[in-house]
Amino acid sequence: MIVRISRYTLILVAVVVMAIYLPDFYWLLFDVKTPSPYVSYSPVDSVFIMYRREGNDLVFRDEAGNTYTRDEYEAKLPFFYYMQLISDGRMPESLHGIELDVNEIKKNRNMHRLRSLMLDVPQIPLYPLLESESGRVNLEFPDEYFRITDEGMEFINSISRKVDKEMSALFTQALEEKGFEFPAKMIFTNPTTRKAFDEGCFVVDSKDHLYHIKKTKGQPVVVNTHFPKDIKIRHMMVSENTLREYYGIIISKDNRIYFLTYDDYKLIELPTKGAYDSGKATLRITTDLFFRQVTLDKEDGIDVFVTDRDYNLIDEYHESWKTREEYPQGKVARAIFPFSASLNDGSSAYVGLYTDWHFPLAWIGNIIALLIFVFFLKKEDRKLKKSIPELLLVAVTGLYGLIACMVYIYVPLWRSERK
Repeated sequence: MIVRISRYTLILVAVVVMAIYLPDFYWLLFDVKTPSPYVSYSPVDSVFIMYRREGNDLVFRDEAGNTYTRDEYEAKLPFFYYMQLISDGRMPESLHGIELDVNEIKKNRNMHRLRSLMLDVPQIPLYPLLESESGRVNLEFPDEYFRITDEGMEFINSISRKVDKEMSALFTQALEEKGFEFPAKMIFTNPTTRKAFDEGCFVVDSKDHLYHIKKTKGQPVVVNTHFPKDIKIRHMMVSENTLREYYGIIISKDNRIYFLTYDDYKLIELPTKGAYDSGKATLRITTDLFFRQVTLDKEDGIDVFVTDRDYNLIDEYHESWKTREEYPQGKVARAIFPFSASLNDGSSAYVGLYTDWHFPLAWIGNIIALLIFVFFLKKEDRKLKKSIPELLLVAVTGLYGLIACMVYIYVPLWRSERK
């Protein structure tokens, strides 16, 4: 009995291991590259312009199919390649009657990128609260890290590892005076000193109210943003930039994208027309002197939306392509492998066992695997009635089960027990 249990345990482990590595090995040999472009909006011509790799070449073209050299491409994106254009002496002095100032170009040039897995990452519930007005040229990390519990906002000294009761009481009282309901559900911050200034953190309390918390000259500054109750926050990307147009980007649970602005915490929804799926798409937001661009990179296509400075939609670009599963190599893979397993998922940073089942196409491979297994059982003069567990395993797991059970048949360790 112990031998039988050990045998089936090893077979199942082998099936799982093969489900993780065999599909990867297959795609290593027969991979299909999708022609994903990098799309920008040209302030020169007001058209979409892009580059993508085709074979061994990098091809530059616009949405109409006109091709460009690299220098021509860069000249059409002066807000992105301004340093190169200045170096080459090709930077225009004005554009559409507006004088171009390098400092203004830098100030307005911002890029944000949010991958789907960044929405589901392990976090240590201790956060730094930087001093926003220290009087120093550069920001500095504090010795204290905070957490918000049922009792209040608690600061812990990272050196002594003791609670700073005075600071904890000071901030807890400030939060209570503003109506904060403990504990915190979510805390969002930008914990780095590599920024021009600090805006503290944004915290969702137990009643789903969004609060802005800062430390200014050692004193708490707490603001209830009066965030709309009908919008449920999934994530906020805090971003301090010299443009000071928005505190950050908010992703709602229904996949809508907002800027939380400096205008009394007013929300501005960015256009996506329902195309954004936070669990699958990579979000890129860029700002420049003229436009605001939202790009949604997906496995099967790209959606780009461009607004003016007042966030009025002025243009959009959509392109789709086949995923690798839709190519012949993908269909063969789905027939050969009934399912694939992975320790990582593109929508989460957590390690786990993620599976992707390939039925009904996988029945083709499973039936072939089952017939092969029956053939070898008869060749070994083994009765089918005694092999029902193995037959069921091969019927469900196909190639994986076939390999595992074939090893069981021919490995001498099991032969005496088998008979």
